[in-house]
Amino acid sequence: MTDKEATILNTEDLFKDKYIIPLYQRNFAWGEEQIVRLLQDIYESMRAGEEHFYIGSLIVLQRGNGEFEVIDGQQRLTMLALLACMLDMGTALNLHYDSRPEVEEFFHNLNNGMMPKNRQESAIAHFIEAMDIARETQLDVEQSDPITIKEDRVKHDMAAFIKHHVCLVREIMPADTDVAAYFEIMNNRGEQLQEHEIVKGLLLGMLHAEGNDQYATICSRIWDACSQMEKRVQKSFDKDSRRILFGDNCDALCLTGKPCEDHYGTINQGLLEQLKSGSTIVEPLTLDKIVSMDIAVKPAAKTADDGEEEAKEESIIDFPNFLMHVFRLYYNAAYRASFHDEEAKDIPLNEKYLLKVFNTIKKAIRPLDLFLRLLHTRVIFDRYVIKNDVTDDDKREWALLKPYIYVDEARGREMLRFRQTFNGPDQKQTQEAIVRAQSCLQVSFRTRIYKNFLQTILTWFSDGGFLIDAATYLQRLHHLMLEEFDRTSTDYVGLTAYDADRQGTSVPHYLFNFTDYLYWWMKDRGCAPDWNDTDPTLRQAINDELALIQSTGFSFLYRNSVEHHYPQKRQEERRDENVDDFHLNCLGNLVLISKSANSRLSDKNPLDKANLYARRQDLPPTRQIIYAITNRNNGWGLQQIDAHLHCMEAIIAHRKELLR
Repeated sequence: MTDKEATILNTEDLFKDKYIIPLYQRNFAWGEEQIVRLLQDIYESMRAGEEHFYIGSLIVLQRGNGEFEVIDGQQRLTMLALLACMLDMGTALNLHYDSRPEVEEFFHNLNNGMMPKNRQESAIAHFIEAMDIARETQLDVEQSDPITIKEDRVKHDMAAFIKHHVCLVREIMPADTDVAAYFEIMNNRGEQLQEHEIVKGLLLGMLHAEGNDQYATICSRIWDACSQMEKRVQKSFDKDSRRILFGDNCDALCLTGKPCEDHYGTINQGLLEQLKSGSTIVEPLTLDKIVSMDIAVKPAAKTADDGEEEAKEESIIDFPNFLMHVFRLYYNAAYRASFHDEEAKDIPLNEKYLLKVFNTIKKAIRPLDLFLRLLHTRVIFDRYVIKNDVTDDDKREWALLKPYIYVDEARGREMLRFRQTFNGPDQKQTQEAIVRAQSCLQVSFRTRIYKNFLQTILTWFSDGGFLIDAATYLQRLHHLMLEEFDRTSTDYVGLTAYDADRQGTSVPHYLFNFTDYLYWWMKDRGCAPDWNDTDPTLRQAINDELALIQSTGFSFLYRNSVEHHYPQKRQEERRDENVDDFHLNCLGNLVLISKSANSRLSDKNPLDKANLYARRQDLPPTRQIIYAITNRNNGWGLQQIDAHLHCMEAIIAHRKELLR
């Protein structure tokens, strides 16, 4: 068999040929996860002005009549065909299905601008569902107002970008290929190797190339431990390894020197030698071996804690994204040096660029350094970055914990346990504030690729520092929160006239969460608004609002819908109440709630809303205040909105004084 022929084609060129989906191929099966990810990635690539966006490979066999039989890649090819019709791209894919007349008719009609009358017909229902998902997909997850392909401008721009810049690698198999056997191999190869696994293999190969094979096993164990983001890193090592790495009480990190130093791995070779005992040999892997090997998930090695019930925790990022943070922490200069000065960019935090970034910086990487930098950063991440212990957004609890060894004398065993990171007798209040500050940032900047606040936190420890006192940590977090306010929210405060671009649903979510934090901080710390530059009447009004906060036990949740407490519909119905556009859409009339809650409240008047939540003890401070004022005044109108707005803006104006 000769080598297959590979060509990179953009969508326009790809569509010039005829493709056949043979009978042995399964039906189109992409669901919401794949479709949303594809569209969001394409939109982000378009917005970034990238010349090419690759969506994978298409493996085909060219029949005698010149048509291409699709062996692998049917799903993405079919999705491109659907998008071409939905976006009026001006070109259609010549796509045919062997012995499936209903599907043939569907694509024929679709290419001619007609939708089927029976949307539920089993043979085409999955295509209709995919198109519905694509229409409703929010392309820019950072925007409060959904951006979808239904908007004419977006539709036009996406069509042009997909047509000219979205590419596939089309590989034509040799004519003598046993198609049935090849298809069977392709569909029984198991899970596709992930990019971070390829990076691990390449690093082990680099260890071999520099003559450090003896450390391959422990480096592999370190990598695997760090990759399990839902499990605290200490739990992935046996008791003896823990003691070597983390000390007798498991609450330290026994690495020497600063991780930002060159030859960090060489400095710590003595510790690596201690960890080698009992290890089996790990064969250094070439890239050919990596991509051809079977990936089997093996049970985790038992540790000293087996039998204990483990808390269910969720990390705020996944491992590929964590790797991008480590790359930016330690190899950003090498990455920037690869650009011309005027084009220099930081390493992106988007894991889809993992291999591309690795290949750019690999000449600057000493593998031992990277493995230990990875471990250092992961220990810091586990100790000083919040996790949550449930997956229900409406009941989310945030935790900041550090490990320790508990000796169960009755059972004669040591157990690894976790307690609050700052657990001194006078640190409880500061620990709570640190958790709230971080969770405020996390729910506001949930998307992994925009989590710059996390990169900033990790830089505080990249010079080798492992311990930080609670007061200093909180002070730095407050400074970070203030910087994020200056970056995202200053233009949305102090308005005096209606501005659709800076009011209503356009208000950044961080501004809502940051304001809630300020109210909570004042209430929790008993901060009186004794500001000389503020009118005494306004100071009293702020004190009155603080008195309405009955509970400070709320959690920052992933609330992502801006709601008008005085409803937009009511403005149309009750013009005698004189609530103008400015006050309707100002910060004083808005709250951040979940989409489901917004649906429940959309047709209710302010008093009904307030009564619905009257007994809730877990509401954010601003909602407690608004509902209490509504109940106290038996309604909510222009006067209440204006008074609350002035209180909020006065508090925001003194944010630096409050959080100093």
